[in-house]
Amino acid sequence: MENTNELLIGKAVLNTKGAIIGNIEESIKDGDSGEIVSVLIKPSEDLKTQNYTLTEKGKIIFPYSSLSFVKDIIIIEDPIK
Repeated sequence: MENTNELLIGKAVLNTKGAIIGNIEESIKDGDSGEIVSVLIKPSEDLKTQNYTLTEKGKIIFPYSSLSFVKDIIIIEDPIK
């Protein structure tokens, strides 16, 4: 059976308005518990990323706890900056 990490990779991420943010490329786990704490999202090409926290490689870092799952789509609340 697939684990949560394998089920996340490649999933589309949309904001609450239905706009595509990008696709999940990787998850970041807590070193002690092994629980997923964040995900790295490859932003869609037309996404304005200034409102997001980015890695040095331009991936969006988003807390796992703020993801909502609807079938094969993941919804995030856009950050307010």
